[in-house]
Amino acid sequence: MPSPVSTISQHQSALARYCRTGSYEPIPGVRHRHVIRYRELVYNVVEDILQSAYPLTYELLSSAEWNDLVDRFLSEHSCRSPQVWRMPKELYDFVKKEGTPLLSQYPFLLELLYFEWLEVELFMMEDKKASHTSKGDAASDALVLNPEHILQHFHYPLHRKTAAQISDEDKGDYFLVMFRHPGSGSVQFMDLSPALVYLVEQLAIAPVRVTELAKEVCDALNVPFQDDTLSDILTFINRCLDNKLILGFKA
Repeated sequence: MPSPVSTISQHQSALARYCRTGSYEPIPGVRHRHVIRYRELVYNVVEDILQSAYPLTYELLSSAEWNDLVDRFLSEHSCRSPQVWRMPKELYDFVKKEGTPLLSQYPFLLELLYFEWLEVELFMMEDKKASHTSKGDAASDALVLNPEHILQHFHYPLHRKTAAQISDEDKGDYFLVMFRHPGSGSVQFMDLSPALVYLVEQLAIAPVRVTELAKEVCDALNVPFQDDTLSDILTFINRCLDNKLILGFKA
């Protein structure tokens, strides 16, 4: 004879399955019409969280496509994260693992989900401190990179065009850096060339002066070091100082 504890656990599991799938199996002492609201509540909470995390995806898909995706996720995926804000990442994981017919219609969908999730992750990440001073000279002092950043390579211009405008003709190589502004906390983006990706990677290792950076970039790309190169990089550095991708100078 099953113990009362195991019986209660089984009934709780049955109710949880119903809330996730909408498929009701009789539960002793429970009337179906009384638990319909539980299913609606769970679905609406999950759908609202996903819609907030993936506004671009929500805008791209039709209502039927979005609702079907959410319903499949809720029905077929067992969420594991104890933190509600991390739950949307599991939608990306689910689509990546299980697939969806939507990927045939929208080949960039998986990247779009990841792009949107990175913005959430960056916004929510723990603070990272970097010792620096705002007083210095961009041309001669060692530069301190904002540690709250992510370098990313995409195959579609997710940050340049609305999702509905992206086509197969746009497929290529797109590099960008996503970073959190230390004052407002907002997540910002910058397009990068491969050379600037290398530059940011070097700054992430340790503070470096712009002249050293310019020479390292030229050596890495096997191109001659010229005054124009230094000038172009200094222009980029000043832009980064303005938007706080570079916080300032080594103290």
